Amino acid sequence: MTSVCYILSYHDPNYNRTRTLISALRQIENIELYEARNSSKGLGRYFETLWKLIVIRISKKTDFYLLGFRGYEIFWPVRILTLGKTLIYDQMMSPYDSLLNERNLIKKGGLIEKLIYLYERSILCFADIVLTDTDIHKRYFQELFDIEPNKILAVPIGADEEFFHIDHVKSYEKSSIFEVLFYGTFLPLHGINVILGAASRLREYRIHFTLIGRNKSNRYYRTIDETAQDNVTHIEWIEFEDLPKLIAQADLGLGGPFGSTGQAHRVLTGKTFQFLAMAKPVIVGEFADDYGFKNKVNCLVVPQGDEQALAQAIYWAFLHKAQLDQIGQEGYELFETRYSTEKNSKKLSKAFDL
Repeated sequence: MTSVCYILSYHDPNYNRTRTLISALRQIENIELYEARNSSKGLGRYFETLWKLIVIRISKKTDFYLLGFRGYEIFWPVRILTLGKTLIYDQMMSPYDSLLNERNLIKKGGLIEKLIYLYERSILCFADIVLTDTDIHKRYFQELFDIEPNKILAVPIGADEEFFHIDHVKSYEKSSIFEVLFYGTFLPLHGINVILGAASRLREYRIHFTLIGRNKSNRYYRTIDETAQDNVTHIEWIEFEDLPKLIAQADLGLGGPFGSTGQAHRVLTGKTFQFLAMAKPVIVGEFADDYGFKNKVNCLVVPQGDEQALAQAIYWAFLHKAQLDQIGQEGYELFETRYSTEKNSKKLSKAFDL
């Protein structure tokens, strides 16, 4: 029996990436799973997580430790506490890339930029195994931080199938108006401005957009209220457990990304997998790599950063509503074939040589 401890200190201890990784770990045969995961928020969460880790380190004979998303905040205390054991680090996204290229919060060539780069590179070098979500991210981190490719393992985000499953679609009636759904944190990669531009182009049709998100710190949040489009409803947030109902009631999901940023071209969003898992037709942004997405077969595919193309895809779905159930079913088959928890478990098991 192989023992694994999952470590997390994040403001949302049930974040989607955490849910799917833990589900995948539980499906791997011969793994005994422990969790040093916070339940509190604020600064106290760091001490809570580290204390739980200390208790597990002393009382259990744990073979592997997996530090979850945003682990860069506590990496070095965790690395010290796990010396002599294998530490797996989940590099789902790069804080260096986000601060420099996505949010433009640090200056290229400045001292702060160099320090953040060196800090992140040291983490990737001192972790024994690095997880990420796509092969594009894997190549990016390999080149940017000069990391050996055999050290990085790509495991897609996937979906928590306890909540997102095909049976939900049959449980709720759809609205009489054509409903398009997006939810997220309104990061630059999501392309909220592109979605709003597409919505503006479709004002004259019976198409309604529901956008869910409450990241008040970025300009896209303010843009929604400033534009005040009559075919767009903005909901600040809903509970995770309520998302399946909204997905089931919608006609079309916006998976994206649509932002056409560097990060947008490297990620497959969690919402994309959630729509697929529920057999809901979804629009995805175009990628260089082949992820199995086929336009008007198992999803709709649009160029990133193109509001006209997004509007045309939504309008096509509006005109061909009778075909959407079949597209959703084909999307579900893609999920089952490539992105289910079972498939992710097999990918993740490679980290433990199982």
